Amino acid sequence: MEDRLFARRAQHPGLKPNLRRRRGRIAVVTDSACALPVNRATGELELGVLGSSIECVPIPVMIDHPHHAALIYPEASPELDRDLPLAVAAGTPVRTSRPSPGRLAAAYRRLQKQGYAGIVSVHLSAKLSGTYDAARLAAAEVDIPVVVVDTRQAGLAQGQAVLEAAITGRLGGTLHETAAAAERAAAATFTSFAVPSLEQLRRGGRINTLASILGSLLWIKPLLGLRNGEVALLETPRTWPRALERLEAVSLAAAEERTSPLIGVHTFGDYPTALRLAKAMEGVSAEPVPVLELPPGVAAHLGLGAVAVTVTAGT
Repeated sequence: MEDRLFARRAQHPGLKPNLRRRRGRIAVVTDSACALPVNRATGELELGVLGSSIECVPIPVMIDHPHHAALIYPEASPELDRDLPLAVAAGTPVRTSRPSPGRLAAAYRRLQKQGYAGIVSVHLSAKLSGTYDAARLAAAEVDIPVVVVDTRQAGLAQGQAVLEAAITGRLGGTLHETAAAAERAAAATFTSFAVPSLEQLRRGGRINTLASILGSLLWIKPLLGLRNGEVALLETPRTWPRALERLEAVSLAAAEERTSPLIGVHTFGDYPTALRLAKAMEGVSAEPVPVLELPPGVAAHLGLGAVAVTVTAGT
């Protein structure tokens, strides 16, 4: 399903594999919270020609261990895919860290050597991670012009902004036009999600502003969303089926407000539920609705069973 999502962009008539086009063009750097498909063996994005102008820097994940030092997974890997759900299910503390400014600066320099004239660095919400700040520090260390964009999103909502920026840069957009394309896509996206348990969000400190509200409502299965870059409480369903029902309803309402809406569904460990949700919304999406596993850096905070929906305006 994810292949169909990206096919329309990757096959854009202007995106031809001519290496000479790179000279003077704008590249895009992002982080692994973007949920775009990554080759586990090479770490490269699997987006065909479009992917050649995008570099994805991984968000490290750390899993604590009672008898030895925490295990650090510096990037996506089959080992992390195996160990993360086991750790979350067992209640083992899991943390994430921002990419280092040095690693981001190295990515910028690689793209500069490839002949790009500028870089737009598109990242998950600065209110959820220090990645945006790390990118700004890295931008100050390099000679190539870099514009850093805080999408105030995560997951495929961030990924859509990356794709729009990459298309704009590939087709000759200026540095600021490319950054503006990312900002428009992010601003046009509605992100909502439901979690069976608030425990992972609480442990990660992602619901501090909701603590006073949720502290007395532990029996609920909250419907949450990203609003202004923060996790916000949308509704307070009492049961998991009701939470999923409301997740579908608010996502469909968001789709009705957008021209040619593009819908994507995320999950961490509950593919059947996510697939049912995707099929229910297929009729209103301008493209087939993909079902994607949450990126590890996001899944670590939402917990097992989380289901999320992104709705953005098509182009």
